[in-house]
Amino acid sequence: MIVHDGHTSAVLSVVFSPDGKLVASGSAERTIGFWNAHESSPVGDPIRGHNDLIISVSYSPLGNIIASASFDETIRLWDINTHQQLGEPIKGNYLFYSVAFSPSAKLIAFGGGIYFNADSYTVQLWDVDKLTAASNPFKGHTSYISSVKFTPDGSRLVSGSYDTTIRVWDVERGTTLVGPLEGHTNFAANNLRPQVISNEMSTQQIFDCPTASGCVDLSPHMDARQDTAMIVSGGGFGDIWMGQLQNGGKVAIKAWRTNALGNCDYKTLKRSGRELYCWSRMDHPNIHRLQGVIMLRGQYLGMVSEWMDNGNLHEYIRKHPDADRFKLCVDIASGLEYMHSTNTVHGDLKAANVLVSSDGVAKLSDFDFSVMSEMTSLVFSESSNLRTGSLRWMAPELLLVEETRTRTRQSDV
Repeated sequence: MIVHDGHTSAVLSVVFSPDGKLVASGSAERTIGFWNAHESSPVGDPIRGHNDLIISVSYSPLGNIIASASFDETIRLWDINTHQQLGEPIKGNYLFYSVAFSPSAKLIAFGGGIYFNADSYTVQLWDVDKLTAASNPFKGHTSYISSVKFTPDGSRLVSGSYDTTIRVWDVERGTTLVGPLEGHTNFAANNLRPQVISNEMSTQQIFDCPTASGCVDLSPHMDARQDTAMIVSGGGFGDIWMGQLQNGGKVAIKAWRTNALGNCDYKTLKRSGRELYCWSRMDHPNIHRLQGVIMLRGQYLGMVSEWMDNGNLHEYIRKHPDADRFKLCVDIASGLEYMHSTNTVHGDLKAANVLVSSDGVAKLSDFDFSVMSEMTSLVFSESSNLRTGSLRWMAPELLLVEETRTRTRQSDV
């Protein structure tokens, strides 16, 4: 087995070159990497140019061009030898999920989509040389197009979709030959694609994303109205409430304002989704545990955790100057070691982001800046990792120019 290391974020698509000598990879860090297929070594510099995660890559059968589909709403063609972009990108008003070359290398097919835009749920064919549409869009799917592939003779095209169906198309006529093929009970894709949190989604649809990815819905265990809940602090996009479970236990509810999502940009939504997903996957005595999520008062998506009466580490030390600081440091180091062992970087470690339990145990919290380097069912682009953290506590290397600013295990320490 050959293992290639080098990407710093999720690898979302891989493909062999036609001669089998190289492997190309598309990643959430917005690059296309090239690797020796026979030994563990990269080949040349990665291709850069996309502004968001690259979800699919495809080699031309001639081996001279690679195509990439990205969440920056573009399809791009690249010269393999020079790593330069060929012509202008193909632009859409929605996310692209899949791209494939025809066997003749004259056409590329691609698909994608965005919520509540039926016109985006199409398969498109473009002429590689002219970079113009080769036909009208193929219509029929009712949700994202997650995968496209040509038959070996190039006469037919197959597509898989989030609408749980598969369709086989006549390439020349653009009509459905077979399908919709039904039988899947969930979306049909060529691998596990990320769920996309969009500002066009309803509050309920946004709530369904984390619960579908494994977060516990706490609605049966607490009153969603929380009539006695109080806001104890506020932030740029949300508030911290003090609420309670039905059994009387106090909880903290970090709520971001889904009723105002129309005013939020995509990066803000990714920021919220990244924190929720990273937090939900961690379980350690020195990590403040996420208990679940709730739709608070029908309009706020709330992240629920145990209420900490001792507050954060800064407050705790001021109230308890004789506290065992060595033990607290060990707690913090233990929690950070756990995060790093799961390929997760905290990204904003400071006293205000460490909570202290009633029995004096320090627990890491606030994963707004956390970065996960593994493939997950929710993937967030690297752009969210370029935001400024707390300047006073940042590692010196994070104060460099934006292009080289990357949060790592080393910068955590």
